[in-house]
Amino acid sequence: MKLRNTLLASSVLLGVSLASAAAQAQEANMIEELVVTAEKREQSLQDVPVAISAFTSKQRDLVGISTVQDLTNFTPGFVYQSSNDRASMRGIGRLTNVHAVDGAVSIYIDGLFTTSTVLAGGPPLDVDRVEILRGPQGTLYGRNAIGGTVNVISVRPTDELYAEVRAIAENYDFTNFQFAVSGPIAENLRMRVSGYKLDQRKGYFTNVSGGPSEGSKRDEYQVQAQVEADLGENAELWVSYKTLVWHNRGGPGARAGYLADPYETGRTDPNFSIVYNSAHGYSNAIVPGSLRQFNGSTVTSNPAQLDEHDFSTNIPQRVRLRDVNSLTANFVYHLPSIDVKYVGGYQEYKYDLYGDTDATTVQSFQIPLAANSICGTVGALFAAGRSSVNCSPLTVNANNGYHYFEYPKWFSHEINFSSNGDGPVQWIVGGFYYNEKYTGTGSTADFFLVGPSSLQTPILGAAPNPQNFWSTGNYALTTRSTAAFGQVDWQATETVKFTAGLRYTKDKKFGTEFRRIVCNSDACYPGLYPALGLAGFGPGTAANWGSLLGNLAALPAVGQALGLGNALAPLGGLGNGAMDLTDTLAPKSTAGLIEGVKTPSVCTGTPQVCRQYTINPATGVASRDLSDTSDAWTGTVGVQWEPDDDTMAYARYSRGYKAFGFSAGGFLAVPKADEETVNSYEVGLKKNFSRVQLNLAAFYLDYRDLQAPVAVRVGATNVTQFVNIAKSVSKGLEASVIWQPIQPLRLTLDYGWNPTKIKKSLLLVDVNDNINTAAVSVVGNSLPQAPEHKLALNAGYTFETDPGSLTLGATYLYRSKSYANVFERQYNSAPSWDQVDLRALFAPTGNKYTVIAYVKNVFNEDGYAAAVAASQRNVGLPNGARVFELTPPRLYGVELQYRF
Repeated sequence: MKLRNTLLASSVLLGVSLASAAAQAQEANMIEELVVTAEKREQSLQDVPVAISAFTSKQRDLVGISTVQDLTNFTPGFVYQSSNDRASMRGIGRLTNVHAVDGAVSIYIDGLFTTSTVLAGGPPLDVDRVEILRGPQGTLYGRNAIGGTVNVISVRPTDELYAEVRAIAENYDFTNFQFAVSGPIAENLRMRVSGYKLDQRKGYFTNVSGGPSEGSKRDEYQVQAQVEADLGENAELWVSYKTLVWHNRGGPGARAGYLADPYETGRTDPNFSIVYNSAHGYSNAIVPGSLRQFNGSTVTSNPAQLDEHDFSTNIPQRVRLRDVNSLTANFVYHLPSIDVKYVGGYQEYKYDLYGDTDATTVQSFQIPLAANSICGTVGALFAAGRSSVNCSPLTVNANNGYHYFEYPKWFSHEINFSSNGDGPVQWIVGGFYYNEKYTGTGSTADFFLVGPSSLQTPILGAAPNPQNFWSTGNYALTTRSTAAFGQVDWQATETVKFTAGLRYTKDKKFGTEFRRIVCNSDACYPGLYPALGLAGFGPGTAANWGSLLGNLAALPAVGQALGLGNALAPLGGLGNGAMDLTDTLAPKSTAGLIEGVKTPSVCTGTPQVCRQYTINPATGVASRDLSDTSDAWTGTVGVQWEPDDDTMAYARYSRGYKAFGFSAGGFLAVPKADEETVNSYEVGLKKNFSRVQLNLAAFYLDYRDLQAPVAVRVGATNVTQFVNIAKSVSKGLEASVIWQPIQPLRLTLDYGWNPTKIKKSLLLVDVNDNINTAAVSVVGNSLPQAPEHKLALNAGYTFETDPGSLTLGATYLYRSKSYANVFERQYNSAPSWDQVDLRALFAPTGNKYTVIAYVKNVFNEDGYAAAVAASQRNVGLPNGARVFELTPPRLYGVELQYRF
């Protein structure tokens, strides 16, 4: 890569030299002003005392920003994990998909709070501007804004009739057709309708066992309708409705990376040892010739070790997004000195993700019998006609799938009152209410076997399990958040302005979590058989009991075959199937009530053991009620100095807060994590020269009680637990520079330096460390998803000719190593990476149409969108198996825009 970097640097330096030489013959040019609404009123970007990255639709077309990942590339401190739709800012972010734990970067679409970051990457045809506010925005935004805020502003209806179509074609058989129609439909009434149909028919990853390709393989569409009305001279109303549908093998949750280490081929899955490990079929420790695979596959090792874009599974990943309804309304009434504004709306969607839990094509295999096993003895007696039951090696059903789902519905209302005069004091006050009802799976998914298995008929009187679940954990939760806020700006002198803001927020979360665990592996039966008085028959394992494992109904006949008469007859009514471990693994307490759990405690036994849950006898599912509240005062104090029209320096203190969270769906002994807070100290400089725009920010974040996901062992399963990391620090420098030395040439630099460190924490266990299994210190480690260095360089040169303008551009991206969790280990890291993009845009005179050609990731390098924690499913290594999430490979395409 050194040669490529040298070539790129040489090209930039050459361009700068030529530009400087030509600059003497050019008139001074001004960089265009960008108006934003970051503080809920229109202001020049250079006048807002906050670190902001803003992108207009025009800039996105010129540079090539079409996804949220692209936005992060040009925004210092911003990281996005596309496979899980998680955003982080300056080391503060969402580290889980458990919805009962809030995000840390708030997303607002036209003023309406949304829980999905992916919507911020809407097409430039629909999105007029994206504003990314870095650092806590705990006054004017509040909810989930402890790390920062992303504001997305849609293109609004026009006063004159307008229409545009766009068509994009790309490799991997990608097409995207977009349209927009806008204009007046009556006096003082305007409408805009837009939408797109996107298809990618070939994925970035190849199934070497014959299944469909995966990875950004998409079939989706969106439609949006807007109405804007002038209601007399003093009021405006804007209403938008949007719907969206996905039938994908791409998008959040779908395949975006690969397992970099060998399959774990142990008999039991280290992460979920309550089921036999499907990949064990690839080992020599099975009955010879018993391996059966789907699709005639002959793969017996991880193909990604030879090519990171290869995989082998029998259940394709499938993403489905449906029942998406988003309704947003903005109403403004202008009084003589006050504007009254309402922003509200309703959103809902249903998201389902299906896939292959074991990530193999193994259909079944048999576990060999041990010498002198009970099964071997019974089988021999059956062959001799002396037993009425037979026994053979246990055949393992290895067709293992999962279902992850999110079904939220939420609405919010905000009303604010703001000054609209030109006086020295400007102010805004308001109130906010948010209500969400959510149903979904926990930190992982619901897991099940496909086809008949002993899981369907648990023994010992447990409820039937017709869905073949071996682990299910989900929850239904209601979240309510209310807030009141206000901010005042005082222009004390011609050059000095003071800002003060305050917000009070109260959050309540309440609902019910559900859990059931059913086991059919060697992890559960060894303790059962001795408990039934069968210790003399040997261990309760598949190697000993074979196909009779769990078949207690056969024990009377086994006893008779062994000459025991009817000694085992009382055991015949205990059933034939798997063991229900739900009650065994559910948390008990001898020390009082569990914080956050509201189900009444029932205590039994001596000494007393208390249960704060109930088990439905018909379904076998355990449930318990969760409920708690948290509240906080947040705000900001700042001063800005403007000695001239082109200079603004500022200093600002902000306090941010994120509500408490539940490890909902995990049924853990400690389900609650306390709220997070951050004290942010920032100084910045925004300076305009005739040909340079310079924005600098230095910050220090005192971060308390990070809600960190840490895997904990609960019986025979690993479950995510949230713990509070007492104290962390995130600091850094950020620079955004635009240099236009001559009119045709535009150079930009966006750089972020962000060293982070955990300063205080309890000792924690890293379950991925298979050598040191004791608790370790994480003090001194980096915060998750916080690369120390991020750099984006872009150069564009425009040739003006009679037929039109041609802009040629190049981008260089660099990101340093980052870690997925609080354990700063190599196996939890995303390596440093860089990328080069090229772009050409032709705009004929008259602006009737535009043609764009581009190549992204020119050298086809592996890039890493975010760090991913190692897989816990490999005890054959000294640590968990490495997992990497990849940015797209080399992409090239062409886009045609036509305006009517």
